[in-house]
Amino acid sequence: MALARRAGDPVRWALGTMVVAWSAVFILLGWRQQERFATFGFDLGIYDQAIWLLSRFRDPFITVRGLDFFGHHLNPVLVAFVPFYWLGAGPGLLLVAQVAAQASGAVAVFLLARDRLGARWPAVALAGALLLNPTYQFLAWEYFHPDALAVAPLLFAYWAARARRWGWFTVAVLLALASKEDVALAVVVLGLLVAARGDRRRGLLIAAASAAWFVVATRLLIPLANGIGPFYDTFFGELGSSAGEVVATAATEPGRVVDLLTRPDRVDYYTMMLAPVAFLPLLALPTFLIGAPMLVVNALSSFPYPREIRYHYSALVLAGAVLATVEAVAWLGRSASARAFLVGTVVATSLAATVAWGPSPVSTKFRSGLWALRVDERLPALRAATALVPDGAAVSAHYRFVPHLTHRPRVYEWPVPWRNVNWGVRGENLHDPASVDWLVIDERLVRADDGALLNRLLATEFTVRFQRDDVLVAQRRAPAATAALPVRK
Repeated sequence: MALARRAGDPVRWALGTMVVAWSAVFILLGWRQQERFATFGFDLGIYDQAIWLLSRFRDPFITVRGLDFFGHHLNPVLVAFVPFYWLGAGPGLLLVAQVAAQASGAVAVFLLARDRLGARWPAVALAGALLLNPTYQFLAWEYFHPDALAVAPLLFAYWAARARRWGWFTVAVLLALASKEDVALAVVVLGLLVAARGDRRRGLLIAAASAAWFVVATRLLIPLANGIGPFYDTFFGELGSSAGEVVATAATEPGRVVDLLTRPDRVDYYTMMLAPVAFLPLLALPTFLIGAPMLVVNALSSFPYPREIRYHYSALVLAGAVLATVEAVAWLGRSASARAFLVGTVVATSLAATVAWGPSPVSTKFRSGLWALRVDERLPALRAATALVPDGAAVSAHYRFVPHLTHRPRVYEWPVPWRNVNWGVRGENLHDPASVDWLVIDERLVRADDGALLNRLLATEFTVRFQRDDVLVAQRRAPAATAALPVRK
């Protein structure tokens, strides 16, 4: 009888329907992206090649990125995909896994809100607000990246800590930490919150262990694997070229830091992160601090991408904002009417934000080119081009081809390895271009400064084997018998 009542529970049905519908929409859209050559070498190609190399027991040097798998980031959770790659899995599995992991975050928000608000339907609404959040949806659009895998475990860990379910907490925290090394900064804050809320010994232990893991990962393991050092130390050009220089500048010239943090583009970023949740995280600052380390990193970075809500850099910031939103509603919503008003406000602002900024089918940007909604008339040529490259052959290809060519030891994103573009930590140890046997080029994407290089290669080293609809495939020249093969059109 109890099982039958649970099966017919309208709250469970509502939550489950949201999760399944959201998953179906973004899996379908992502699948189309891959099938229609609208995905990218960064980062789908990077991780797909890494997992494929691990599954074949090869040296896990990611030629898409010019770094060893463990010298890029520490993502041990990806090893769990290896057995599926033995069975022939690839980018499609990564898409489904990421979307499913993200969708499960709604369950974590529901559990937390149910416990903190003492009401289930408002909890369903707040879970829905997470799925409406444009940043959360853009994680699915950007696929694939381990940051997206970390959000749900972090949300579950916070709920488990609040519920004092320490077994579940341990599992969730380990999954989050295994997703990427910088998740440890969020867990440090989570540990301090546990300590501040009464479990001092446990909380301080969590914080200390997480801080130690971050230091070991970023200062020992990653530099040991790549032989250079943590490449993201150089992302703070205005403050220094190493972690020590950045800290020293912040300590001796705090005005420079304040100036960076308050520039108009930074303020716009804060607004776009907080507006979908009605700025309520500002009323629950201790919890919002879970996302603060990454928020500060993103704001201080000299690169613009961390301050774009469409990229994975905002994943942990969003986790802190969502958790703080639930806490703010719990704190302010003492009465049923106040709670209903606050929850309704969050749902309304989340919906408005996703309509204005998001990538979902209800967004004004849905048909702006974010998704491959129409079949490219060149699709047959794109497929024929990638099919022409032999298995195992070394190839340099434009970014749109890379996720279709990553199950091989050497695939480079054009114009690598002739030129250093996002290779290694500082462009070190660029591979010999003579090792590349094939080129796969979308001539519409050739930049002016690469055009001369391509023309020289075609004139002196490569022979065109396929050319149709501005899609070109060329093979390194060999003996005369091979060079005489016809061009396919």
